[in-house]
Amino acid sequence: MKSLNLLIFGALAFNASAQTNSVSPYSRFGLGDTYHQLNARQVGIGGANLASYDALNINFLNPASYTDLQLTTFNVGFEGSLIDQIQDDPAISVRNNRSGMRNLSVGVPLTKWWGSAIALMPYSFKGYEISSSRSALSDTNVRITDRFAGDGGLNSIIWGNAFKVAEGLSLGINAQYVFGSIRENTIVDYSNETFYDTRLEEENQISGMLFKAGAKYHYQLPNDRFIAAGLNFQNASSLQSDNLSYQYTLSGFSPVDTLRGGSTTAGEFNLGSEFGFGLSYGAKASGAMQPSWGVNVDYKSTNGADFRRPDGSGELVNAYQLNLGSFITPRQSFKNLERSTNFFSNVEYRMGAYYEKMPFQLSNTDLYNYGITFGLGLPIKQRSQAPGEFKVSTVNIGVMAGRRGSLENGLIQEEYLSFFLAVTFNDKWFIDYKYR
Repeated sequence: MKSLNLLIFGALAFNASAQTNSVSPYSRFGLGDTYHQLNARQVGIGGANLASYDALNINFLNPASYTDLQLTTFNVGFEGSLIDQIQDDPAISVRNNRSGMRNLSVGVPLTKWWGSAIALMPYSFKGYEISSSRSALSDTNVRITDRFAGDGGLNSIIWGNAFKVAEGLSLGINAQYVFGSIRENTIVDYSNETFYDTRLEEENQISGMLFKAGAKYHYQLPNDRFIAAGLNFQNASSLQSDNLSYQYTLSGFSPVDTLRGGSTTAGEFNLGSEFGFGLSYGAKASGAMQPSWGVNVDYKSTNGADFRRPDGSGELVNAYQLNLGSFITPRQSFKNLERSTNFFSNVEYRMGAYYEKMPFQLSNTDLYNYGITFGLGLPIKQRSQAPGEFKVSTVNIGVMAGRRGSLENGLIQEEYLSFFLAVTFNDKWFIDYKYR
């Protein structure tokens, strides 16, 4: 595997459509590009959400947060991204894009001490087409082109529950069912027709359960200030896999001989543990549903070195991530705006930043992913409501601008601009109307 890592960045060729969920050569490793599980609001504050208080949005990063929900919450979210991929040696620049639905979720405050949420969202994406070239050892006049391609991805269904066990303290757990398929092809192509080309086709059908625990403590300070701490932990886990593989030789585009065909083997992908800790400080008036402003900071780590494929190989390293975010709603934060009816004084403004050491080390080079984020929460005006009825609707916008990878040692650098759009509906259920 180490020799392969040195080859795949020798030369670069991409071919991806707008509907491909991943168009990154880095999705070749592990289970692909792992989705961050953030909604559009959380993107806007840099992904710093482990301790954040939010009564109107579902926070799947910390399952203990579901007790914060005060209204039944429905969210649907989408992403669109532009990605520039650059390599210095050889000098190549490619622009790609991706788009798709990223979040479909519902959260319900079942009682004052119990909140529950369920979601359908991606787990990981795989999509790449890479080529490298080298000389044959037996004859330097014969050129060999190694081609690597992959597509597919994994989806997940998350069901989480949180319980308030003491004043300000909540505990929660997510059960996440992961399922999907990943397809990968490898072709060894000789420039001399006296040599047969070789092709390996593999498909992994993957499924399994993951469990994430969370805890959150919220302490109210004088003058409507608060401080909160949150953490999550996912233990080392495994996903079951059925691998179907074919290996055969080619003359031109025609198969000549099957070297290994139609074999299906059962195995498992082993995943390392994950841990995160976060702090939040802000202002929330007594009786208010949402904080008027807040500052959040998170630290997350992943034991990527524990990752193993079914054949026992592992290509990941340990990784970490730092997140910083803040938000403010002017009308709730400044006394002179308390009676304001101006639309923009009711908008929630968000910004953040993140810095990540990625779980890859290629050509003895550590890779990093970092960027800044911005976001808006645009309230939707509601019709007249009946006594006791309470509804809130928000259009959430998140923008993420970042860079990952490296130009050192013939590697690839990606610069991306991602847009996240979500509509969140909040409603109070179980109202017994006497008059309407």
